[in-house]
Parts: sequence; C-alpha cells; structure tokens
Amino acid sequence: MRVLKSSSFWVILTALVLAAYVNLSGDLPQSNAIMASDRPSLAQMSKQESLMREGTPLTDIKGRFKKQGDRFLFVEDGATKSFKCLENLCLQRVTTNLQDDDRSTNWLISAKFTEFNDTNYLLVEKAVRSR
Repeated sequence: MRVLKSSSFWVILTALVLAAYVNLSGDLPQSNAIMASDRPSLAQMSKQESLMREGTPLTDIKGRFKKQGDRFLFVEDGATKSFKCLENLCLQRVTTNLQDDDRSTNWLISAKFTEFNDTNYLLVEKAVRSR
C-alpha cells in the first residue's frame, strides 16, 4: 500500500500507459537516422549549400578511407566529395587496419555529422570491412 501512495509510482505508471497507447496506435515518432536505402547519397547532400545538421546520424554507408596530410577522409562509393573524419578510437582502429593492409579496403560505416566553422566532419561510430 505504501507504493500506491508514492507520487513516483504514479508518474512511472502514467508514462508506461502513455507509451503503450502510442505504441498500439502506431503513432511512434520516426527515427531521424538516415538509412542507406532511404537517404540521398553523401554526394547529393554535399551539393546542397547548407551544412548537415549537428548530430545527424548516417547508417550503413559504403566507401573508403583515404589519408590526406595528417587527417583521414571518407569517400562514399560513387561519390567524389569527401568528408574529414574526426579522430576517435574507432578511426584509430581503421587507420591501424589500413597500415597493416596494402590494398584498398571498402568499409561499411555508421557515423554522425558534426560541424565546426561552417564545415561538416564525420564522427565515425562503427566501421566494418566490406567487400
């Protein structure tokens, strides 16, 4: 009975009921992740004058990494525009793999756009070798 008098219990119960109602009615908000099948290519995105919004996720993009100076760029298959990648542990693992491998390797990545000084960068969150 003590639990039923708790305001936290009623707040949680109300949230669960609302979540169940939304789930059953099919009015779930759509994810803002851009999937490979329903998104324009990176090349088409880059033709737009505006920057991609900070935090815009990209999922399952196939392409290659290439080194330019002390930075790494990612180029989607079939695109000419490249995006600078921010250094993080995932990119470090990719670069280590590229040093050990003499041939060009295709990758399937998931990343998020960031922006700084009117330039977009990719923060690579997942990278898997692809054929």
